[in-house]
Amino acid sequence: MTNRNLKKNKSRTTHFEASKRALSIVGMMGQAYLETKHIHQRLMELGFDVSLRTVERDMKILPDIFPQHVYVNDMSKPYGYKLPKGGRKLSGMSPEEAVCLQLAFDYLNPLLPNGSLDPIAPYLKEAEVILEMQQSGKMKNWKNKVLTLNEGFNLQPAIIKEGILSTIHKALWTGTTIKAAYTSKNKKEPSEYVLHPCGLVYRGRISYLVCSFDKDTDKFIYLALQRFQSVEIGDEYSAHRDKNVRTVAKDLVGFRLKPGKIKIALKFSLYAGSHLYETPISDTQKISSTKDGFLLVEDTVNDDMELRFWIRAFGEEVEVMKPKSLRNEFTQLSKRIGKKYEKS
Repeated sequence: MTNRNLKKNKSRTTHFEASKRALSIVGMMGQAYLETKHIHQRLMELGFDVSLRTVERDMKILPDIFPQHVYVNDMSKPYGYKLPKGGRKLSGMSPEEAVCLQLAFDYLNPLLPNGSLDPIAPYLKEAEVILEMQQSGKMKNWKNKVLTLNEGFNLQPAIIKEGILSTIHKALWTGTTIKAAYTSKNKKEPSEYVLHPCGLVYRGRISYLVCSFDKDTDKFIYLALQRFQSVEIGDEYSAHRDKNVRTVAKDLVGFRLKPGKIKIALKFSLYAGSHLYETPISDTQKISSTKDGFLLVEDTVNDDMELRFWIRAFGEEVEVMKPKSLRNEFTQLSKRIGKKYEKS
């Protein structure tokens, strides 16, 4: 083995040992202060061949790397280290769980508002260290073998002002009203409101607060989080603290056009519709071949904008056959689109 390879392997071993030692130290943290000499002694008992000086270097950086797990009292010497107030001990997740957590984060992070996943940041750091400790590299590199692509044309998530989401979370958790400054879509200046929160709805790249105004708690509205300018916890309980947002949101304008469902029949080209054999609309879907070489897909679905967006995405590869009302919608839409392109 060449000197270069020896140095490379030594570097890998040193990095592995440092990561393993750091995780062990963090796992020691509890409610009582530990001095560096106590931490060094426990590491020796765990089988680590490490000097007191090395542990002292570790303890200079670990409170910054793991602020949720390690608190340092540097008011007097020797310094003491313990679990911070409100902190949590390591979860003890397995390498497999660490990989799953990182993959889930990679999938969700582009979809959710900024800051939504901040509460799990300590777990992600723990997952990172756990995978760094995998000497074989199989688990460590598994993340690089999986790519998650979100379907459709991806827009950037709406930017939400710092502190807005966390305050709304707190209001929903405690069941209180909020005092908010909100800028409506058709206005330039924000207005002040007292709102009764019911819950949050994540729809595409935009997140909404389902709530009602203080003066009319029977009427639900949904407000886009990126249009909130400021939010404070209110003085009263929310009228909707015991309501289920899933029950409320499904009937809001914009989420559902009309109550109930409709029966659809769509005529797809073989190229555009064949995927519905493998990924059906629902368990009640029926699909059959027509004499002229097309696929007829029938099902009962929600009468909402999502249905219309989905159909539009296929362009001329699909034809709405039923119901007549929906066919008329697309007939008129096609005419309006045609006129726009005829002008050019």
